[in-house]
Amino acid sequence: MKLTWIVAALLFIAFVIVLNLVGPLKGSTPSDFPDDLQPDQNPLPECPGSPNCVRITKELAVEPGILFDILPRVLEGMNAEEIDRDSQSLQTNAVFRIPVFGFRDDVSILIEAENSTKSLLHLSSRSRTGHGDLGVNRRRVKTFMSTLNKHLN
Repeated sequence: MKLTWIVAALLFIAFVIVLNLVGPLKGSTPSDFPDDLQPDQNPLPECPGSPNCVRITKELAVEPGILFDILPRVLEGMNAEEIDRDSQSLQTNAVFRIPVFGFRDDVSILIEAENSTKSLLHLSSRSRTGHGDLGVNRRRVKTFMSTLNKHLN
């Protein structure tokens, strides 16, 4: 009976490892996003070589001030633990806590005015510790962009 549990646990671990490498739990990388979300002009710090960070830029047809005012509602709706805003630089930083393990992840958002009616949204979501993230940051960025689009429409 004990051997059955050990074999089942080993099979489960192998399954999770496979999902982490090629499936929905794979680590986060910017290549998971369309080309229009990856310009080289993002002024936020670059992601390390590990798959636990996503950094994107997106052009949006909305005034920078309006976009800046929407961000707290989007982040609060995603259960951000802390939100810090600087209205002078149009930068917002948020901290998310992973429920099961308690790891903390950082989200940085910087808005640049392209003109009076368009903004560049620079976004970075990164894990503070570890090498991989089981796709948490990738899913967080996709959820953020989807929720933001709902608020803008």
